[in-house]
Amino acid sequence: MKTYLAHKTEDREQTLQEHLQGTAKLAGDFAAAFGKRSLGEFAGGFHDIGKASKEFQARIRNPNSTETCDHSTAGALEAVKMRQMTAAMCIMGHHSGLLDLGGQMDRDVDGTVRGRIKKGQEGRIPDYSGWKEACPSLSLPSVPEMDASQTAFGRYMETKFLYSSLVDADFLDTEEFMNGEPAPRGTGDSLETLLGRLEDWLNERGWLEGKTGINGMRSELLRTAAAHGREAERGIYTLTVPTGGGKTVSSLYWALCHGVSHGLDRVIYVIPYMNIIEQTAKKFREILGEENVLEHHSNVIYEKDSEEEQDPFLLASENWNMPIIVTTAVQFFESLFHNKSSRCRKLHNIANGVVIYDEVQMLPASYWTPCVHAMEELSDSFRATQVLCTATQPAITFPKGTEPEEITKNTKKQFEQLKRVTFVNRGQTSPEELADKLKSHRQALCIVNTKRTARRLYELLEGREGCFHLTTMMVPAHREEVLSEIRRRLGDELPCLVAATSLVEAGVDLDFPHVLREQAGLDSILQAAGRCNRNGKKKPEESIVEVFSLEGRLPDSIRQQVDAARYIMKDDKEWDSLEAIEAYFRFWREKLRGEENLDRKKIMEKAERYAFREIAETFRLIDEETYTVHIPWGDEGKRLIRELRGGKCGRGLFRKLGRYSVNVYKLHYQDLLRLGDIELIQGTAVLANEKLYDEHAGLAFSAKEGEAIFM
Repeated sequence: MKTYLAHKTEDREQTLQEHLQGTAKLAGDFAAAFGKRSLGEFAGGFHDIGKASKEFQARIRNPNSTETCDHSTAGALEAVKMRQMTAAMCIMGHHSGLLDLGGQMDRDVDGTVRGRIKKGQEGRIPDYSGWKEACPSLSLPSVPEMDASQTAFGRYMETKFLYSSLVDADFLDTEEFMNGEPAPRGTGDSLETLLGRLEDWLNERGWLEGKTGINGMRSELLRTAAAHGREAERGIYTLTVPTGGGKTVSSLYWALCHGVSHGLDRVIYVIPYMNIIEQTAKKFREILGEENVLEHHSNVIYEKDSEEEQDPFLLASENWNMPIIVTTAVQFFESLFHNKSSRCRKLHNIANGVVIYDEVQMLPASYWTPCVHAMEELSDSFRATQVLCTATQPAITFPKGTEPEEITKNTKKQFEQLKRVTFVNRGQTSPEELADKLKSHRQALCIVNTKRTARRLYELLEGREGCFHLTTMMVPAHREEVLSEIRRRLGDELPCLVAATSLVEAGVDLDFPHVLREQAGLDSILQAAGRCNRNGKKKPEESIVEVFSLEGRLPDSIRQQVDAARYIMKDDKEWDSLEAIEAYFRFWREKLRGEENLDRKKIMEKAERYAFREIAETFRLIDEETYTVHIPWGDEGKRLIRELRGGKCGRGLFRKLGRYSVNVYKLHYQDLLRLGDIELIQGTAVLANEKLYDEHAGLAFSAKEGEAIFM
C-alpha cells in the first residue's frame, strides 16, 4: 500500500494516519474540558485529509517545491456532508484563520467558508479520495447534531473553542514530530500545591490573624474568601471590596480554594492596566514561585535561549498551559474575538479554570455587550468560574438572567469600616490656582485627566522640594524609580507633591494625607480616594479628597462618565456608598450610553452570521492606535539600545526594552519620525534626540516643546 505523508524532515517521516490520530486524540482531550470530546476528535481526525492528494504528496517529497496545495477544504467538505458545520469552519481555517461563513451565493474568490465549500463541491480542489486508503485504521466517533436550543452567540463561541482545541492539537502533534520529542509544556505545580504555598505565606505574615481595624477587616475577608471558595459551585461571582481592603490576595485565595475543590486547571487574572499587571505578576511570583506564573501581555515576550533549548514560558504563552496566568483585558477579550490561530490557540485552556477580572468596570462601554455575553457563555458552556472583582462594582445585566453571588456577605459593613476620607466638591479652578493649592500642603497628590495637564501642573510646581510627575510619558523603569522615592518621602514625612494621571489610581500602593482629583467618573474618583489615608491612620475628617473641574473642554472619552458622576454628586447619597456606585453605573449605561452604544461595532450581529474575520478586524478594546518608542534612559536603557544598534535582536531583548519604552499616538509618532527625532533600528523606533526625554517629566509632546525645555 502507498505511504501517505503528513510531515517530513531530512531523516524522519510522519504518516498522515499518525498525524490525524495524534491530532484527533489531543483535540478530543482539549475539547473534553467543555464537554465536546467527540467533536474535537472529529475535527482533529478530518482536518488534514486533503493531504492524501497526489499533488500534496508530490510536493512534500520534493524539498525544492514551492507550489501551494489546498488541503483544508477537503476535510471541511466532508464535515459539511455529515452536517457538522462547526467542525467544517474550524477545519477550513486551521491554517488561514477562521473565515467568515458567508452567503449561499459566494464563490471561492470571496474568501468565505461557503465560497470554498462550493469550490470543493464543484471538484476544483485536488482529488483527496485516497484518504481512506491512507488511514485504514482511523476511528472517529459519531457526533450529535447541533443543539437547536443553543443561542447564536453560543454557537459562535463554541466554534472558537473547538477551533482553539484543533489548532493547538495540530501544533503540538506537529511540534513533537519535528522535535523528535514533546516540548517542555505544561510546567508548574498543581493548584493544591500553590494553595499550600499561599497559606504558608499568609501565616508567616500573620495576615489571617488580624483582629482590629483595617488589618482585622482584611483578615476577615481572607477567611471568608477561603471558606466561600471551597463551598461555592461553579458560576459567576462578585467580590466587592473597598479600595485598600486586600482584594488581590483575597481573590487569589478564593480562586485557589475553589480550583482545588472542583479540580480546575488554572487561574487567569485579567487586569486593565499595564502598570498593575507587572506588580500583580511580581507579587504572585513572590508567593507562588517564578515557575508557576505566566505574565502575558505586549511588553513581555519570551524567547528560546538557543536553537536546542525551548523556554517553557515562551511555549506557555502560546497556549496558556500554566497554573497562573496574568494578562491584560486587551489580550483576553481580543483573543476571544480574534480569528487567527496564534491568538485563538489558548482559548480552550480558559475552560475548566477560574477567571478573575480585576477592576471589571474598566471594560470600554462600546464593547460592553459582547464582553458580558462572552463572560456568561464562559461559565454557561465552558465550565469556567469567574469573579468580577472591584471596589466599584458595575451594574451588570447578563443576557440569560445570571445573577452573580457576592462572595463577601457583609460588603456594606466593610465599606463603612473602611470609610477613611471626606469628600469635598471645590468647583472650577485653573492650573495656576491648583498649583497654589498644592503648594499649601506638605504632602499631596493631584490626579488630572490628561498627560498635558499633569505636565503643565508639574511645571508650575517645579523647583520646590519633593515635587514629582507621573504619567505614561515616562518609561516604566523611570516611573518605578519615582514611585519608590515618593513612598520613601511619604514614610519619612518629607515634603512630597505629585502631579499625576489616573495611572496611580488602581493597584498603586500610595498613602497621602490629601488628594485632589479632577472631575471624572465616580469610579475614578473613588479609586483616587483609595490613595488617601490608605492605611487608616488618620480620622476621615482629617483626610480630604477634593474634587475639582478645570476650565476648557473635557476629553470625549470621559464626558459621559463625568455627566453621570455629577448627576450622582447632586444627590444626598454619600459618594462612596454602595447605593451611589450602583446608581452611577445604571445612570451612565442606561440613560447616557443607551443599549445601542454598548455594542458600537455591532459585534453581536456579526457573531450571529459567523463573521469571524470581520469581527477580528473591528474588535479593538483600545481604538486609537499607538506606537512604541524605545528610550535610552538610565544605564540599563542605554545598554539595551546599544545592543539593538549592534545588531542583537530577539524576544529577550525586546522584553527587557519594554521597561524602557513609551507608547505614543499616531500623529505624535509621525512628527517625531518626520523631524528625525526617532530612528528605526531593526524595524523598531528608538529615540534619537535624547533632549526630548526630560529626567523629571518624560517624553516631550513635540520636538518644539522639547527644544524649549532644554535651550
